[in-house]
Amino acid sequence: MVTQQEKAKKMRICGNVLSYMDCLEKEKYDSGKKGTAGLYKATRRQLEQFLGKRKFNLKRVNSHLVQDFVTHLQSLSLSQNSISNYTSIFRAAYNAAASDNLITPDENPFRKVYLRPVQTYKRSVGLNVIKEIIHLDLKGSKRLGFARDLFLFSFMACGMAFVDLAHLTRINIHGDVLVYYRVKTKTEIRVTITPGMRRLLDKYADINSDLLFPVLKSVEASYESYKVALRTYNRRLGAIGNRLSTPVKLTSYVARHSWAMCAKEKSASVTIIGQALGHTSEKTTRFYLSNLDQSLIDRVNMKIIGYVEKWIIGDKFRN
Repeated sequence: MVTQQEKAKKMRICGNVLSYMDCLEKEKYDSGKKGTAGLYKATRRQLEQFLGKRKFNLKRVNSHLVQDFVTHLQSLSLSQNSISNYTSIFRAAYNAAASDNLITPDENPFRKVYLRPVQTYKRSVGLNVIKEIIHLDLKGSKRLGFARDLFLFSFMACGMAFVDLAHLTRINIHGDVLVYYRVKTKTEIRVTITPGMRRLLDKYADINSDLLFPVLKSVEASYESYKVALRTYNRRLGAIGNRLSTPVKLTSYVARHSWAMCAKEKSASVTIIGQALGHTSEKTTRFYLSNLDQSLIDRVNMKIIGYVEKWIIGDKFRN
């Protein structure tokens, strides 16, 4: 709930688009949404470049200005998804001002702008590709081997997001179950630890650290440190993807999307897939989440990761 004092402050700031973007960026950062805050900061930079020395009031934002902004972004040879992201954040800022009654729009200045992102590459791979990743000879690169292990653990842990994987600590282990809250949605996730997952956890166990994997230097690592770790991870995955017989673009998202697609191919319901992934926005998923039997997710997961399990607990796995 916005207080009168906060609203008055925003009303003053609202007189300048860039100042208002600064205000929203700080709000997002202070509320723990550091990734979103970064998007506001990046969009603010694009707006500053577009506006130049002009001081532009949010009340003057109209469809012509929005279209000119899009044209400006296109002139920078940015991808369609980047243009869509910057424009979407600008729209979110405008809608926030309208929601707080700081402006009273006569029109929707974004109504003619196409904001839907496009899929630029296949974000999931099949089990045949997972098998090839497993059998790649990476003995000459410990760093690529670590990236592969993280990728496989993410896949085996029902498509665990990298940000959650990076922040796992000893307190997340409850016997044979991994219990954690998604950083993005705060949703509680429970994943039964399989023998293969336990083998990977043991491989990277460090008595001097509470972290389950040495992705970050400490539990208190900054968001900026996490972003560096993410870029490093994606760069190494990219190198692994290039070594495949048919190169693919591997990123931190691929393990997650691949698990979901494999689950779908195994005829798992949207409900089970949604709970395993920790979704909160899908109504058809959330309606059934509260009492879903964990064993259902475990059975689906074992159907998907069976081959990975055999490899990790078999003779081909080396510590």
